Formats: sequence, structure tokens, C-alpha cells
Amino acid sequence: MSLESHDVVVIGGGPAGSVCATRLASKGRRVLVLEREKHPRFHLGESLLPNSMGVLSEVGVLDEVRARFLVKRGARFVDGLDPACATRYDFAEAFHATWDHAFQVPRDEFDALLFRRAGESGAELREQWEVTRILREGERAAGVEVRGPDGALHEIGARFVVDASGRNAVMARASAGVERIAHLDRTALFTQVRGAWRDVGAREGDIQIVVFGKDSDDRGWFWFIPFADGRTSVGCVVSGAWMRARRGLGPEALFEDAVRGSPAATFLLAGAPPMFAARATADFSFRVETLRGHGWVAVGDASGFIDPLFSTGAHLAMNGGLQAADAIDAALEAGDVSRDRFEAWERSQRLGAELFVGVVQAFYAGDLTSYLFAKEQHPFLRRAITSLLAGDVFDPAARWVRELRDRFPVQASRVGATGGSR
Repeated sequence: MSLESHDVVVIGGGPAGSVCATRLASKGRRVLVLEREKHPRFHLGESLLPNSMGVLSEVGVLDEVRARFLVKRGARFVDGLDPACATRYDFAEAFHATWDHAFQVPRDEFDALLFRRAGESGAELREQWEVTRILREGERAAGVEVRGPDGALHEIGARFVVDASGRNAVMARASAGVERIAHLDRTALFTQVRGAWRDVGAREGDIQIVVFGKDSDDRGWFWFIPFADGRTSVGCVVSGAWMRARRGLGPEALFEDAVRGSPAATFLLAGAPPMFAARATADFSFRVETLRGHGWVAVGDASGFIDPLFSTGAHLAMNGGLQAADAIDAALEAGDVSRDRFEAWERSQRLGAELFVGVVQAFYAGDLTSYLFAKEQHPFLRRAITSLLAGDVFDPAARWVRELRDRFPVQASRVGATGGSR
């Protein structure tokens, strides 16, 4: 084994890790990013939120994102039984709408862009390097053991470790600190197509969310995310009960069955054959016991995964990564990387994520649907939902945040945790 040392080792080169590394490197920190795969690599979660635009500006990629990807100005919810029954939420109508748009981004291209930016900012990038173990000095994370592309093991020391390993959640799973979120045991079925229906003009880039199902046992939804090159990412999220009722069917047959059950999805996909056979991924939302420890923090999906109904993944990852970088830099400057240094940062991340959790649970329970499709919406509540869709969730004192938190509280988790490595 060889031993080297850095200020910060970042596990994972997705949006959370790349943004965190870019920020830290720009502050003069010696940063190493270890990515298990090789960019570009396929990933779901292609729809960004307006309140991530400030992060893209901060790390210096907003102009390139604007030049390459399709502008997204709103979200349109469609009744699965009737394509004509729909409600559109325009981001410009959100409270404090600093940004009135986002972008639809094929994640292979977008993630590679952010990863490359981290390197341009001074971070060292290594692909196909897999972390196998966290090194510790007492209770403090002091680096990682990692397997290189040639299979050899290396020990890499660090003053601080950032877990941005995605749903692998290296830190949390090593301590069995992962808990499923109640009522969010879902499966995603997905593909890409050409020729799907999309709106025109300024609304061409809208995400279309098609809602189907009568109760919590079969309630689900489709996403239709248009890309600038004419492709559309299409997928549906279905319940465990829906899957069990179709036991024995493969992903392709399951996806086709979901489309057949939704006249709206059938309409949007008319004349748009899939570019590849539908795939499936278990979409078990989870939270982790803690996001911080002595000498480490967890960001992005490594800090918990939420059902993608509101396109939260990349948004929470990039915001959390940027804010973590500033907290890490201050801790290194002070010579104090104890877990207490990151209490305020974790509280902020939890508040934003848990607001989304409560509203997603309310969607599947049916409590939210009547608000989404109400013919005469209360102006304040409509703007509150729009602000949520825009990702403005980090101000707990905002009146609309308090309103949604009170109206749609988080439902208790199931008893039991899922631990181990994956």
C-alpha cells in the first residue's frame, strides 16, 4: 500500500462531490476526488430546480449550462385519465423568485461537466477508484483505503473526508445508520424516447408530471423531461403493491402496462418508440442517522434519498455540497474538524429535505392531489407550491415553508433500519 495525504478527500464525483470539491479547491485546499465509475455515466434525475442556479453560478458553470441545455420555466401536473386536465406552475410566480427558470440536463453530460470543473478549479480527479474502507485516527476520519483501476489497494490520508458516494452512503451503511422512510417504498421504471409530445415556445422545457391511481396502494406518476436534442426522458414511479400485483413481469412489460393504464401518458407517448428497453430501479427512499462526524460529512444522496417527485436529488446535492465546502474550509482554518462544527449545516440540510419528505408522503396519501388540481386555487397556497417546486426550501422562517410543514407533516418512519454496504 502507498500513503499520500490531502486536505480533503471527496468520495464520489457526482453533483454533490464535484460542487464541494470545486468550492474547496477554489479556496486553495488540496482536494482529491475519487469516482468509482468513469464519466460520462448514465444517471437519473435530469430536471434541475431554479434555486440551484445560484450554485451553478458560484462554481462557474452557469454560462455553459445555459448554452448546452434546454431551459425549464415551469412544471405541469396532468391527470392520468384526462390529458386536458392539467395545472401548470410557473417558477416566476414563486415567492422571492430570484431565478425564474432552471434546465433539463441529461445527467451523463451534466455530471461530467461538473466533474471537469472541479479539475479546472484545482482538484485532483481520479476515475475508477473505489473506496473500500474509511481510515480513522481514534474517532476522526483520517482518510480512505481505495482500490485503483489496476486492483491495487492504496491508503490516502486526509484532514477531512466528504462522503458523496450517492446511495451507496459509505459512512451511514458502515455503521448501519440507514432507515427507510415510511410509505415511500417505490420502484422506478424508465427509458428515453424521441418524438414525445412537448409544449411549445417558452413552455417547451416544462417537466410534465402525469398522476395516476386512485389510492395510496396504486398511486403513482410519470415524468416527461424534454432534452434539447429532441430526446425525452420518460419514467414512472409505482408502489410496492402495484408491483406485487404484476409479479413475474419484466421492466419492459411493467412500463408498458403502466402506460396502458394512463390515457394521458399514452397520448404523450403516441408515435414515440423507446430508444432502449425500459429499465427498473428500486426507489427505496431513506434517511441516515447523522450527516456529520469527527472529520467527515455526508452530502447528496449519501445523506439520504428522497422520492424524485419534486426533482430534489441534484438540487439538495449541489446546495448541500456548496454549503458543506464553506463549513469545511472554516473548520480547517480553525483547526477544529469535530462534529459539533457542522451542527448548523446539518440542521439546514435536514429542514430542507424533511419539507420535501412530508409533501411527497402527502402526495401518495392523496392529501396533496386535491391542491395540485384545484380549479380555484388559493393564491397563497399556489405560490407556496410553486416555491416548493422551485426548490426554495432552506429558510425555515418563511411563512409559506411553515404553512406547508404544518399542512403536510412528515409521517413517522417504519421501525427498523437497513445497514451494511451496497
